[in-house]
Amino acid sequence: MNSAVEEPNSVIDIRKNRLRSNLLLELYQSGDTSINKMARLFHASIPSATGIVNELMREGWINETGTGPARAGRPPVLYGLNSKKYLTLIMDINRHDTQLVIFDLHNQIIVKRKVDIRLDDSSTFLEELFKETDNFLKFHDIPHSKLWGIGVSMPGLINATQGVNLTYLNLTPPGVPLVSYLKKHFQLPVCLCNDTKATTIGEHRFGYAVNKSQVLTINIDWGVGLGILLNGEVFNGASGFAGELGHIQVKPDGLLCHCGKIGCLDTTTSAMALIRRAKEGINSGQATILSQLVNHDLDLLDTSHIIEAVHAGDEFSIDLLSTVGTELGKGLATAVHLFNPEVIIVGGLLAEAGPFISNPIEQAINKYCLSDFKNTLSLHISKLGPKARLLGTQAHLFEHLIVKEFSN
Repeated sequence: MNSAVEEPNSVIDIRKNRLRSNLLLELYQSGDTSINKMARLFHASIPSATGIVNELMREGWINETGTGPARAGRPPVLYGLNSKKYLTLIMDINRHDTQLVIFDLHNQIIVKRKVDIRLDDSSTFLEELFKETDNFLKFHDIPHSKLWGIGVSMPGLINATQGVNLTYLNLTPPGVPLVSYLKKHFQLPVCLCNDTKATTIGEHRFGYAVNKSQVLTINIDWGVGLGILLNGEVFNGASGFAGELGHIQVKPDGLLCHCGKIGCLDTTTSAMALIRRAKEGINSGQATILSQLVNHDLDLLDTSHIIEAVHAGDEFSIDLLSTVGTELGKGLATAVHLFNPEVIIVGGLLAEAGPFISNPIEQAINKYCLSDFKNTLSLHISKLGPKARLLGTQAHLFEHLIVKEFSN
């Protein structure tokens, strides 16, 4: 008898919690809305939608934000996500530095700090990260109780289901997943995401990929990563590793890549490859202003100096980026033939060069792609820039936590 009575209630609760989580996801992604629109969107009655809104208001998830335009009669009351319900901590980790960012639930950055911790495959990296993060939270008076969870983006072969980064296994003791190690220290939920996939999520939710279904994002950073959006969903592959464009072989007799293979695309087109080529050119006597920009200390040479030189009209630097863009375009032409995207979005460090990198990429795609693939294809430099990765990590964390919040 009891089980027969409880069965319908549990089904009702499951449906109600699904509606609650879907409503909060809609408010997060699309902004304020009215009860009438909520009811239409989720195929619920107005009394049901009103009841759910009232419950979420009592729990502090949403609040009234004003009124909307009225076609006739009283203007509708608008409801939005309560930005102060929780804060989130985003750790943006790469091989050059680490950024710590506190977001509210409206994706507004509350505070951020860039720390000089470079990703290294050793346990000392996490020791430094814990120290810097604890100091950051203490300095800004943010107790763990104010945090909903932590989102981590980083390069590498990441299996999010297992919570591991197979490229950096030595960060933690043997057999301990990275996510478990972070959870133990911070006593908070943790979501781990590959940096390029985080960028793709950011572009899909807030950038040029909004309302698009077939998109490629190319992340030209210290390595080269490809984000793949298929039918409106980020494509991960069997283990979460899809999109390692930087490790397709382009030069069988080329340089040794950090992955152990020979002639990967990374060795010719990444930020590190660009800096290496620039130093080689300077040492061979090429005429360029790059030496002056670093006071003749080539150890200081960075991508920012090369991009500065490009915008100043330095022919050597322009040629360098043109060569890199052409090589990238060749690699992307293969991806275009495989995935037939409608949009390609260029992001990462080298995207700051603007048309000096996007034009040669586009020219190479035009040259090496079948013409029918290009008819509906457009290429853009990301309008979000580095923020795409932060917003993508934040969105990934929010979507994970909101489903978990209402899963019972």
